[in-house]
Amino acid sequence: MLYHSTKRAHERYQSLVLDLNFLKYCRSNDLIPRFLWFKTANERLAMSFAYRECQQRLLRAEIGFKYRDLRILKKNYIHHLDELKKHIPDNVFQHVSNYIINRSHAVLYGKESNLQRKIDSFRAGRRRVPRVDRNVVKNLSSRTLSHDETECLAHGLDYGLVPKNIQDMNIVTNIENFFQRITDISQHHKKMMSEVSEKDTVDGSDVRVLDSKEMTLASNFRSITDSFRRQAYRFAQLQKRINTEQQKYRRLLQNLKNDKSILVTRPDKGRCVVLLDKVDYLSKIHSILNDTTKFSFLSYDPTIARETKLIKLLNRLLDEGSISKEFNNLAKPF
Repeated sequence: MLYHSTKRAHERYQSLVLDLNFLKYCRSNDLIPRFLWFKTANERLAMSFAYRECQQRLLRAEIGFKYRDLRILKKNYIHHLDELKKHIPDNVFQHVSNYIINRSHAVLYGKESNLQRKIDSFRAGRRRVPRVDRNVVKNLSSRTLSHDETECLAHGLDYGLVPKNIQDMNIVTNIENFFQRITDISQHHKKMMSEVSEKDTVDGSDVRVLDSKEMTLASNFRSITDSFRRQAYRFAQLQKRINTEQQKYRRLLQNLKNDKSILVTRPDKGRCVVLLDKVDYLSKIHSILNDTTKFSFLSYDPTIARETKLIKLLNRLLDEGSISKEFNNLAKPF
């Protein structure tokens, strides 16, 4: 009776070790086991980022539970070994423990083979389903692209990798610009800059004060921005640990970037990715720019003259009463 309970404890412990190794392999290779594919009311949700993130979070939670159960089963197995050791001599105990391991090998081998078949099916499925169209990459350069480099470029020039570091300053600046656009703060700022350029001072009575609605909106933006920064930081750190494909693409793109003899660009039409030799590209650009039938050299900047004409026109319309002072400030360039 004690022998059979020890054998079952050993098989359960080693079986859980195999399950844990399988789940860790899935996590490191960005694979989702079958038991984590669940139905949704909207079929399009299965293709969304939220669905994928939910699967990854459930996989990490399952690995955590497996570790907890593994510690319990290990203690249980050691307890059975200690009980078995108390009832038989030491020289016999060594033979019995080896016999238990050998007898359990057949059961564990079957489970290990089953898990290996699942891994092989994942790999075969990845090979059968082309993730990207490699034909969109047009290599007109003298460089020979590897299979991985072609697959990486086939995602397109708009494909974005998860950034290694979150630039807080860029996030805050974009939110501030958005806040200015949906309020009249930008126009007030424009008026203040005009006063600074003309009088080199700003009237204190003209300082803009936010009303209650704008203060509430600014507070909500601040809360949303802080929440976004925290979630973006956690997501970037998580992807850096588990998404090996992103790390591989970074290395490939860095190698392409270090090759100064080529240029990666896009065609005039379409969404292809074109590789050109930089020398040929620059020679063609220079020949086009030197074509006097298409381009001519300007000895002055026409923008300044056009701004001056626009300001004179706005001032004349303002003096005639055709436009208001607010419209004049809105249309006048800095």
